[in-house]
Amino acid sequence: TSLSEKKIGLLIWHVSNFWQTKLRFILKQYRLSLNEYLILETLDFLNKNFKTTFQTNISIYAGIDESVVSVSLKLLENKNLIKRTVDHDNRKKIINILPAGQQLFDEIFPQIIQQENNLFDKLRDQKLHFCNLLRLILGKKIRIKAKNIL
Repeated sequence: TSLSEKKIGLLIWHVSNFWQTKLRFILKQYRLSLNEYLILETLDFLNKNFKTTFQTNISIYAGIDESVVSVSLKLLENKNLIKRTVDHDNRKKIINILPAGQQLFDEIFPQIIQQENNLFDKLRDQKLHFCNLLRLILGKKIRIKAKNIL
């Protein structure tokens, strides 16, 4: 067995790289980075569920460092996919996805879901357990799925 099969950290790293490579292959056709896509996906969710979306909300929800979000937002704005405006208190930036950005996201999203299903359906009924183990490593709360008793 190789070192990467013996060391769990390397195995997790390889899986993460494998996932990123598969998604980047799709995103390359649209000239988007993985971070840019994740921000569009986050904006899609946040804009549907909250009245206002701030830059800090994107960082928290997506789990992407604020400085990376800031750079990616500039790139998305230059591509005319999002619009940033300064809030009335002059400190927070409000982020809105523009129609072109929403249209692009709506086109890409099903492809990303299909690719992720191709990768992670191999886990079958162990997906939730696997995610919980990863959350446990990260020190986050685990989720328990209630079983139907009736």
